[in-house]
Amino acid sequence: MAAPLQPEELEHLQTRLVERMEADGCMPLDIAHGFLTATAGARDDQGEGLLDRVLGKLAADNRLRDLLTRFRKQLLSDLHSAEYGPLILQLPRDDGTTLPLPYGWCQGYVAGMDYLGEEQRDRLMADEQAGSLLVPVLSFLMYEQDQWFDPPDETVHRETVGQLGGAAVGLFQWWQRQSDH
Repeated sequence: MAAPLQPEELEHLQTRLVERMEADGCMPLDIAHGFLTATAGARDDQGEGLLDRVLGKLAADNRLRDLLTRFRKQLLSDLHSAEYGPLILQLPRDDGTTLPLPYGWCQGYVAGMDYLGEEQRDRLMADEQAGSLLVPVLSFLMYEQDQWFDPPDETVHRETVGQLGGAAVGLFQWWQRQSDH
């Protein structure tokens, strides 16, 4: 397996994706992480298309493609070993605390579900177990924009953020069981 990204490589990938997001239609890293998590159960032959979707017009940039490939392999390894954590941005506050901002990751996850197609998305939503695992992901998409930095109930917000990793692993395992049938 390829080596995990070094901090400077991760920083380069994130910076380049954010700098070119609007001009080249690429995803920032938190959205890409959610997207690649949702599509982790995709067939192996879909991998290049997933990378193309994340990179947008930067898809021909071999360095970024290599970094993103390694990033995805690490994500898949983390899901398989159930040692996964979503990439959640943190907002520093004046009192020294941080507020987790899971909205990009959640948007990416839903974009990944859409990428898999209507049939797969409907199958996931129709299953009671999978649907319950989606609740924390979808709950953050219910926030109004003015609530992003001032959640209605910060304790519940933090608890729900804490559920995202387990939900992602559970959904990945659910997809694995579906492909076994």
